[in-house]
Amino acid sequence: MSGEKTLNAAILAAGKSKRMNSRKSKVLHKIAGKPILFYPLTVARGIEPHKIFVIIGGPHAGDIRSSFDEEDITFVEQPEPRGTGDAVMRLAPFFEGVKADLLVMPGDAPLLRVETAKKLARFHREKGASATVLTTELPDPTGYGRIIRSSGDRILMIVEEADAFPEEKDIKEVNSGIYIFDTEVLFRWLPEVRPDNKQGEYYLTDVIAILQRRVGGVYAYKIQDWTEVLGVNDRRQLSMAQEVMEKRIVNKWMERGVTFLNPDQVYIEYDVELGKDCVIYPFVSLLGKTRVKDGVEIGPNVVLRDEEVGFDENG
Repeated sequence: MSGEKTLNAAILAAGKSKRMNSRKSKVLHKIAGKPILFYPLTVARGIEPHKIFVIIGGPHAGDIRSSFDEEDITFVEQPEPRGTGDAVMRLAPFFEGVKADLLVMPGDAPLLRVETAKKLARFHREKGASATVLTTELPDPTGYGRIIRSSGDRILMIVEEADAFPEEKDIKEVNSGIYIFDTEVLFRWLPEVRPDNKQGEYYLTDVIAILQRRVGGVYAYKIQDWTEVLGVNDRRQLSMAQEVMEKRIVNKWMERGVTFLNPDQVYIEYDVELGKDCVIYPFVSLLGKTRVKDGVEIGPNVVLRDEEVGFDENG
């Protein structure tokens, strides 16, 4: 990658969370013991960015700010919910006169892997792209923007579900809502986006067609594991994301030498630490910062939170 440009990250967390039917922001609901927003922040930190921006707004802005009061985060307010394009436009003052790339991610997408974000950034810079969109094919693409390709890896435009024609809805390749932009190009042409859609919002997706028309160099980076792009808009999707994350955590510990007698019947949270040759029986829940020493057997029907198992006073 070129050392001339800085790499930055922006996370969009200003949504109203209406479909969660909750008193709190959806990005503060938990998966494997961590708020949803924790996961895109982990990805952002994993690419070693120059700056991390979190765009907040609406009634939950204060709660999000206080929940993630960390030095490496710059919070940016979006006063009115006018869409993702307007949200990203709030970052323009930070990039005046600088050469930079900007990774943009939804705050409600907890399953993207750090390795995927790194590969996306590498692809973007190797192509010398003005914009790169992370895409995948979904078994059921309902609700996602469809990718309209021109040739090869190049994208012509993204069509939102609400505005798509029937033949466009048949397309399986979808927009993940995860992008990398050359900021000089992005903030020059983003003001051309207009709220000419059924929602009356400024879609960030619309800038893709504008950039392709004005400067070219808009690419798709397609991944095979479609679970990485799953977002959380309602309780059903929260449950789906939780299931994927649980499997990842269990698989990680099995690779590190832990035996699960029935991997589908345990619940292990993100911060739990398990020693080599542990054996975990069915219906075990390990929560919080629980630590289990090498060779310990647990279960069945045991629930532990913030416990240390098998350690003496000297560790």
